[in-house]
Amino acid sequence: EEIDIGKGQKIMIEFVSANPTGPINIASARAAAVGDSLARLLKRTGYNVVSEYYINDGGRQSTLLAESVRQRIRELNGKTAEIPEGGYHGEYIIDLAKEVKEKGIEDIEKIKKYAIDYFTEGHKRILQEFGVEFNNWIRESSIYQKGYVDDVLSLLQEKNLTYVKDGAVWIRTTKFGDNEDRVIITSDNRHTYLLPDIAYHLDKMKRQHDRLINIWGPDHQAQIKSLQCGIIAIGYPRETLEILIVQQVHLKEAGKLIKMSKRAGVIKTLKELLKHVPKDVVRFFLLMRSNSQPLDFDLDLALEQSDENPVFYVQYAHARIKSIIRKVQEQGIEYGGSFAKNLIKETEEIVLVKAILKFPEVIEDAARNFEPYMLTYYLIELARIFHSFYQRHRVINEDKELTQARLALITKTAETIESGLEILGISCPERM
Repeated sequence: EEIDIGKGQKIMIEFVSANPTGPINIASARAAAVGDSLARLLKRTGYNVVSEYYINDGGRQSTLLAESVRQRIRELNGKTAEIPEGGYHGEYIIDLAKEVKEKGIEDIEKIKKYAIDYFTEGHKRILQEFGVEFNNWIRESSIYQKGYVDDVLSLLQEKNLTYVKDGAVWIRTTKFGDNEDRVIITSDNRHTYLLPDIAYHLDKMKRQHDRLINIWGPDHQAQIKSLQCGIIAIGYPRETLEILIVQQVHLKEAGKLIKMSKRAGVIKTLKELLKHVPKDVVRFFLLMRSNSQPLDFDLDLALEQSDENPVFYVQYAHARIKSIIRKVQEQGIEYGGSFAKNLIKETEEIVLVKAILKFPEVIEDAARNFEPYMLTYYLIELARIFHSFYQRHRVINEDKELTQARLALITKTAETIESGLEILGISCPERM
């Protein structure tokens, strides 16, 4: 049945938006799984959804990146490398430096542009492989080019919402509930992240969106309040922007946690993870906890092809039903798809019917709460109920009418699993 809570409202989800300074890590992979499934969920519930990736190509990070690459090129030329403080040490910088050196690029601005494009293309490729699609890829530099950063500054000054203190320009975010005012231009005339961020959200609203959702990692928790206050400062209502924090992911192997950090050169990337674990399993595992809870990703369990592995368990319920339906066709049993409800009287059958009927409510709850994990949990439970029905009752039996009723019941179960997995962006094999 159609669920229409969105009523065609235009909603933009901006997610992942990882800095183009290295590969996509596992925390960003979780944001990708959540954002993509949320986009599918909101589309399913009547919203008009646009998904967007923001490429942070301005700022100090990309300057440090370019300098780190330049130092690695020095090293390749037999000189000593002096990686700047806060720069990037990962192996992946050396690979990039080799490429830049081969191309003979020496100018620091050109190195920066090459490096940003290199990582952005890498992000596009790996996210596509992960089944995550974006309608738009927007660069921070384009927000400057459109003049929105200057527009925001003028607007704030007109409204008397900025002042100068200690040589820096501050925005009066405390007027809108922030716990302190924030610097938007430093005393050495650099823009802090907040100014272009407000301008980017002005750009989003100018593109006729009714609501904005941002999905951020835990390291951005502190910036939520100031951005929300900044958006109110330029004249949009408080409920315009919803920021969801998706918590950290901890990889576990043999029961022990594996440490990861992008900066220290010890890295666990989405690309590496997908080399070891199938895409469906990675997506499902990353959607097994509420956004606000940290998530343990058990690599051993992810690789198991047994009922212990929840993805396998759910997909196997679907494949098992499909195999019964194939058998029905092979045996030439007539199957009409409708059934007499009074024939469904065994406990396991009734529990299964109730579970299927709950599906629309689960979708609605998940959409209202922006929590795809509710669907993941529901599918595991539905599979469990189906398996327990299947162990106790024969679908194809002597009683033709009962056979019809049970075929209708399991067909509906398979459709529900398929529909749920589709929202999670996970495939639904007919055979396993």
